[in-house]
Amino acid sequence: MKKILILIFTIFTTILTTGAGYVGTLPNIEAEFSYLQKEHSENSSAPFSIEELDKQNEQELKPVPRDNDSYVDIIIKKDGSTKYLNDVNDVILILEKLRKCLNTDNDIQKFNAIVSNLIDNVEYIRIEYKDKPESNYLSYTRIQEASALARETANFRTQGLATEKYFPYSSPSNIYTKENLQAKLDNLLNYVTETIFILKNLE
Repeated sequence: MKKILILIFTIFTTILTTGAGYVGTLPNIEAEFSYLQKEHSENSSAPFSIEELDKQNEQELKPVPRDNDSYVDIIIKKDGSTKYLNDVNDVILILEKLRKCLNTDNDIQKFNAIVSNLIDNVEYIRIEYKDKPESNYLSYTRIQEASALARETANFRTQGLATEKYFPYSSPSNIYTKENLQAKLDNLLNYVTETIFILKNLE
């Protein structure tokens, strides 16, 4: 009977104390770890406030000078002008071939082929950009003039060759003399040289 009472008392005590947790006073550890909280606070704080950051950005970031024509032409319009510049560059290459031909070669077929290529490229640019801002560029006007002068010179040279057997150079009615032809070729060479320089040093 005594054993039964002890067993019942043990079970009853276990039921009452189960889940109760620790009963007593916990040690105060806050003071011992306060230095860690201080270090964490110092390390996690921003080196400057949001207001300071905004002020610094205002000082370092300059406004875009959209009222500056040079900035607008060079920076903003650069991408839009790329196609025109590429087209003009093609003309420069043709003009350089024409200049070399005028300086070193008397082959009329080669001369006429280069002039024909020049005329075709310049005509494409004229049609492509005639209603666009590029039509106001000096380069646009200059290549039209160079093309017209090259066409005139090529026609004069071709007609002179065709009439050579019918009109002697000494005839007063013959305008296709060697002197006249050479003067036109020299004039074209000077104009082509100047045009190449302009195209390479403008837009």
